[in-house]
Amino acid sequence: MELNRAQRRAAKKQRRPARGAGHIQLPINIRFNAADETQLQLVPLGLATTLIEGTADESTWHTLTLRVNWGRFLAAAHFPEAEPAMIAAQDAMRSINARHDRAQTWGASKPEYDAIYEALRICNEMQQQCTRRELRDALERVYAANEYHQRVEAIKTRLDARA
Repeated sequence: MELNRAQRRAAKKQRRPARGAGHIQLPINIRFNAADETQLQLVPLGLATTLIEGTADESTWHTLTLRVNWGRFLAAAHFPEAEPAMIAAQDAMRSINARHDRAQTWGASKPEYDAIYEALRICNEMQQQCTRRELRDALERVYAANEYHQRVEAIKTRLDARA
């Protein structure tokens, strides 16, 4: 027995995703092409220059912080000699945020910029040397350490329990 179009659409709507309402997960074998991989390395470096110019905004700070945090987890797992540079960059990002809280401007001093730039350069090198699984695992550790992400995961878990 063949279903008509409306019946097929209704049946498709009734199917639930594998991990809760609205949860879509891409397979691990998806990876950026070479141009996107290069962009992923160049964009944070360009954003770092906006910090020294004084034209940065909050999204710049969040982007750079994510990249440095990701580099810290990657360094801890695979490149222990790079970890001091990541710690210095995290300290610089914290001081930039503290300065923003005081003066309402997003900017970096020369030593802060140098620490961030060095960390981003090391992140790019680590990215080229790691497998996609190692990169994914480091990013998942960054997300797991994030309070907002922990709340989202708790909601997904509750939704999964209902299904």
